[in-house]
Amino acid sequence: MTDSISFFGLGKLGLPLAALFARSGLSTLGLDTDAALIARLKAGETPYVEPGLTKLLAEAAPALTFDADAGRAATTNVSIILVPTPSDGVSPEFSTEYLTKACNDLAAVLKGRKSQPYHLIVISSTVPPGTLGNKITPIFEDALGAHSGENFGIVYIPDFVALGCVIQDFRRPPYVLIGSDDQVAAANARKLYQRIVGPKTPIRVLSTRDAEIAKMTHNVFLCVKISFGNFLAQLGDRLGGIDLDGISDTLSLDLRIGSGLTRAGAPYGGTCLPRDTAALRHLAGINGLDAPLARAADDINAAQFDLIERALLANDPRSVAVLGLSFKPGTPVTVGSPAFELIARLIRRSVKVFAYDPIPEARNQTSAAFGALVTCCETAAAAWTYADAILVANPERSFVALGTCIPPDRIIVDPWGCIEHPHPRLLRPGRSPLYAKTPNLTPVKEPTSVESK
Repeated sequence: MTDSISFFGLGKLGLPLAALFARSGLSTLGLDTDAALIARLKAGETPYVEPGLTKLLAEAAPALTFDADAGRAATTNVSIILVPTPSDGVSPEFSTEYLTKACNDLAAVLKGRKSQPYHLIVISSTVPPGTLGNKITPIFEDALGAHSGENFGIVYIPDFVALGCVIQDFRRPPYVLIGSDDQVAAANARKLYQRIVGPKTPIRVLSTRDAEIAKMTHNVFLCVKISFGNFLAQLGDRLGGIDLDGISDTLSLDLRIGSGLTRAGAPYGGTCLPRDTAALRHLAGINGLDAPLARAADDINAAQFDLIERALLANDPRSVAVLGLSFKPGTPVTVGSPAFELIARLIRRSVKVFAYDPIPEARNQTSAAFGALVTCCETAAAAWTYADAILVANPERSFVALGTCIPPDRIIVDPWGCIEHPHPRLLRPGRSPLYAKTPNLTPVKEPTSVESK
C-alpha cells in the first residue's frame, strides 16, 4: 500500500511533482543534495519562477517535508527520482551521472533497512533506451541481493511537461506512460499517478525499453513539427511572404496533423528537444541506420537562425534590442535559448545589443553569459529606445502591442508573428505583410502597382 513517498530531486520539475503528490494526501519527503535549496524550502520560500507554484506549495505544506539526508527515505514505501539527464552539447549521449548517483544513494538506504518491505522505485528522468535495464536495475539488484519484482519494483514514468505550465501539464498530461517489465510494479504505479492526473487521462503501459524509446521519439516528433512550420517560413521568405498563420490554421483542421507547433517562429531550444534529436540520431547510427527526419529537423532549425539573422542585418543596424531572453515565455530558463544564439551572432558582427526579459532572473543569466558585451535593461522601452532594430525572440504576451509604441523609423523583426498592430517597418520573416490583402497569384504582364514587402 502506498502511503508515503520520498522524492529525489527538487528542481523545476521535481518540486512541483512532489507537491502535487503531497496535496493529494500522501506523506511526501522531498530530498535534494543542495543544502541551500532545502533551507529555502524549509523557510517557506518558492525557489523557482513557475505559475501557481507558491499556491501549490502552500496547499501541499501539511503533507510535505524537506531534507538533504537521503537516509530518511527508509521510512517511505515509494521513491520517485527526477534529476537532470543533460547533454553537454558535444556528445550526443545523455549523461546519467546524477541519476546513477541518486539510485546508488537510494539503494544504500534500502539495503540498510532492518526489514525489507516492498518498495516501488519510479524513474522519472528522461533516459536513453536501455538505461533502466542495463544500468539502473542492476544497481538495486546488486545492493539488495534480489531481483526486481521480489521485494522491490522499478518503473519508468517520464514527464511530458513544459516550463511555464509545469503544474497544469503534470495534472493534465497527454498521457501517462509507464514503462515496466513487472506487472505488479506497473499496477502500483498506475494507482499512484491516478491520484494527481485527471480521471480521463490515458495511461499506457509498455515494456521498459519501449517506454524509453517512446519518450525520446515523442520529443523528436515535436521537433519535426516545429521544423515543418519553420520550413514553411523559409519557403515563404523565398516567395515574398505567405499567410503562414492561415496555412497553419487550415492544416490543423485535419486531426491527423493537429494544431500544435506548426506555426513558424524561432528555432526550437531549451534542454530537451535538441538533446533528444541528437540522441536519436546517435542511437540510429550505432545500429547502422540513418535518422533522416531528425537530421532534417536539425538542419531546418539551423537555417531558421540564418533567416532571422538576415532579416535583422538587412539594414546594417548598429544596435539591436533583443526582447525575450528565455527559451520560452513564462520561465527564466535561458539554457538552449534561441535568443542567446542570435545575441552571439550579433556580437560577432560587432552589433551593440540591448536585452530585455520580463523575468529578472533571465536578465541576470544573460549578464552572466555575455558580460559587458550586452546591456541588460529593466524595461522593454529602455532596450529599444536606442536600438536601430528590435528582435522579438520569444512570443511573450506583453510584446503583442509593440507596434503601437515603437517609433516608425525602427525595424521590428517578429519571427513569431505575435505583434497584433501594424508598424511601417515590421518584418515577419516568411509571412505576408501585416494586414495585407491576399495576393492575386494570376500572372500579369505589367503590374499596375508596386507593394513594399
